Formats: sequence, C-alpha cells, structure tokens
Amino acid sequence: MNKKIKICFVISNLGAGGAERQFVELINSIDKSKFSICVCLYAANKGVFFSEIENDVSIKVEKNILTQKIKVLKILEALFYLRRYFINNDFDIVLTALFMNGLLVRVSVPTRYNNKIVYSVRNNLTSYSWYYKIIEKLLISKSFVVTNTHKASQQFKSITKKKYFHRITNIYNGFNLNRFYSNGEKDCNKIIIGNVGRQTYQKNQIQLINVLRTLNQNNFQLQIVGSSGDQSILLKESIKKKSLEEKVILIDKVTNIEDYYRSFDIFVLTSHYEGCPNVLFEAMLSKCFCIISKRANTDDFVIDGENGLVYNGTDEDLEKSLRYAVKIKGSDTFNAICENGYKYAKENFSMGKMVLSYENLFLNILEKYHQK
Repeated sequence: MNKKIKICFVISNLGAGGAERQFVELINSIDKSKFSICVCLYAANKGVFFSEIENDVSIKVEKNILTQKIKVLKILEALFYLRRYFINNDFDIVLTALFMNGLLVRVSVPTRYNNKIVYSVRNNLTSYSWYYKIIEKLLISKSFVVTNTHKASQQFKSITKKKYFHRITNIYNGFNLNRFYSNGEKDCNKIIIGNVGRQTYQKNQIQLINVLRTLNQNNFQLQIVGSSGDQSILLKESIKKKSLEEKVILIDKVTNIEDYYRSFDIFVLTSHYEGCPNVLFEAMLSKCFCIISKRANTDDFVIDGENGLVYNGTDEDLEKSLRYAVKIKGSDTFNAICENGYKYAKENFSMGKMVLSYENLFLNILEKYHQK
C-alpha cells in the first residue's frame, strides 16, 4: 500500500484511567509514515487529561460535547453524533476501547464499516453482566476483539461460535521503558508502600488501610495515588477513624506518576479483579517489590516468591506478605525479586511489542477483508 492507512481512534473522552493511557500511548507510538491518525472524542465534556495529543500536528483530533443530562438521552445523542461522523468520514480501520464505546461505535457505524472495527477489551469478562455478554456475542460477527489477557481471550471464545475465534486476538499492554525506571534513590529511613488506582470498590484500597494498622511499624507510609471514586468517602473515614492521618496519604491523579513509583519500596495491588493491570508493570519497571491479590493476577503475571508475592485475597494473607516484605527489605532476596519483576516486564510488556502487534493486526485485516 502506497498511501497511508487511515485509522480513527474513538473513545468517549481521555480521562486519567489506565485504558485511556494505553489508548494514548498507542496513538503516540504508531508509525505515522504508514498510518494517518484521527482521534474522535465523542463526549469530551470533562476535558482531556492526556492533552498532549492535541499539540501533535500529525494527529487530527475531533471533540464533541454532549448537551443532554439524562443518561438515556445522552446515549442517544452520542449515537446520532457517531452515526453522522462515520457517514461523513471514511476510515480504513476504526479502533475503540471499553464496553460502552465498543457498543456505541459498532451500533452506529454504516454497513461499509463491517470488518473494519477493532474493539479493545480492557478487563476480563468476570466484570461483565450477562446481557453484556449477549451483546458481545451478537456484535463480534462484523468486528474484531483485542483482549489484553489470555484469560479474557478464552472467556470471549467461550461465549462465541468457533467460526469467530479468528476475530479474537490477544495483545498485552505496552509501556515506555524510558519513562518507567528506577534511579535507585530510596528513603532509607522510611518504608513507602504504594498503591495506584481509582478509589473504587474494584481497587479495594480499604483492605490496605485495614491491614496496615496492624503492622505497628513506626517508619512506614502508605501512598494511594488515583482519582476519587465510589470508595473515597469510606477511605477518608477509615483513615480518620484509625488515626492514620500521618501514615496514609491520598493523592489525586497526577501526570508524573513515574516519580511516585520510584519512591515506592513496596507496591501492593489489592484489586478484586483486573485485566492486564498497567500499574503492576509500571511498578515492576520501576523496580518496586510487588505484592498482588490472587484475583488480580489474571494471567499469572506474578509467580509467588520469584518476581513478587501473591496473596490469597484475605486481610490475614496480605498482612503476612507485607510483614515478610518489610522483614527482607534491602536483602539479596528482596533485591532479586525486584530485579526479576523488572526483567519480566521489560521482556514481555514493551511499548514497541504492543504497537507492532496492533500494526500487524490492522494490516492483516485490510489484506484479508478489504484488498481491492
């Protein structure tokens, strides 16, 4: 192909979430000599957290503000906007991510976009309701699904017919190795335990607060970095009730998250469920000692005792893992586990590997379904 392939990246808005960050990383890193990039933000009401894409002259950004307040009317407004947008434009590939975006895009596009839609799933299907699964089963015949864990890939295959298996591809998340690294500078007089994620039930940070009170360590500090959510009030109340105001710090979303990782001695992912957790690999690349709940360890990313610790989800087992990590901090074992985590993330989750996989997928789709 001599002319550039036109790709439209569609998402409601670019907030501060992990899925949005991966979306932006792919947009920024894709080969602009081969691909012409347009970004459609069809519900950009809250502003664009990853605003750097608006300053890139090689990327065309279309932003739409929804005016309706009632949820049903807002969805209809978004559908009509997307319908008009795709009627008036012509793209070779359309990429979207997250369930609602995937639904609205696939429902709104004209038939000429059959076999041009790539829908990226950011969680495993454990978090999907039964009617979500029915919708996915119906829509996959004319689109393609990218999962970011093998577990999610198998789950999708379990709800679809075998003849559609070729439409499901697994591509792990990718990370900028130059951004996430360890400079080796830690505060030797303090143990900093970190958690990164929205303050929601899924992320389960309340467990960390409950457990840390039992450690009786005078020199530790817990930093929870992430935007507010459905558990923000509970977290604040728990911190106050347990008199942990000086021990636990809640930090709002930040643009320099890499600086926080570099200060963490121990990173803990307490989530009830995850797909391919960005924060885990960012912590590994920053050479943090990582502890993860069993249910968040989707594809067995962490092998217990080798490149991190896996706890069974209970408060008691998390406390046990934290006590062990604190005890061995600075030892050869501690440093070896950190180093193994770094090597694992670097070898399997590089940005280059992810981008190349997406580029090859786009080219294969065009060659198989749209070659004239």
